[in-house]
Amino acid sequence: MNFHETKYGHIFYEVQLPRLIKALERIADDLSKSASSMTGGVTVDPNFLHDLYFGEYEPSVFTEQSAEQRALDRRVSAAEQALQQIFAGIPAAAAAFETYQLTVSERNGATVEQAFESGYRTAVNMLAAGLILPGSKQDAEIPLTTQELRKMDGKQVFCLDMNEDVRVVARKKGFIQITNDKEIHRIAGLTLYRHRPSWCQ
Repeated sequence: MNFHETKYGHIFYEVQLPRLIKALERIADDLSKSASSMTGGVTVDPNFLHDLYFGEYEPSVFTEQSAEQRALDRRVSAAEQALQQIFAGIPAAAAAFETYQLTVSERNGATVEQAFESGYRTAVNMLAAGLILPGSKQDAEIPLTTQELRKMDGKQVFCLDMNEDVRVVARKKGFIQITNDKEIHRIAGLTLYRHRPSWCQ
């Protein structure tokens, strides 16, 4: 049996897909109306996407240093030169200091990478949250995220795959499960909503 012949296939093609198309049309319309206000006077480098794609983009934080950062750089360089003079006659100490500098540099690089990833994810979540009106009827039509489910321990939700209301069993860390008081299932591969969506009969 092909997907379009199944119950969920009918729901997808007859209800969800048209809704998705209409939502995209509304977003495109809103973006075209507010394109000028979205930039907020920020100048975007015309080569930004090109440089980003080819891995040549470097965030301004690394190319445009503040006066405070330049002063800190000078202090670090002066301290490093003083240490090198002290270690000049002690080869073992100089080698240990060089190893220390390398490991600190690697640690700092990993920290910056983690901070970038965290900031990017936060920014995308903020944009996604801004597209949904809080407390609106639309909330019931959007599947719950893992983060939302983690805060809903003991609450009832609707499981599309089981076509019934189930209870969330979540821990602050680790696994998240659902139960209908007969069976317990992990949430992997399941689609869960706050309430039964209007299109699901």
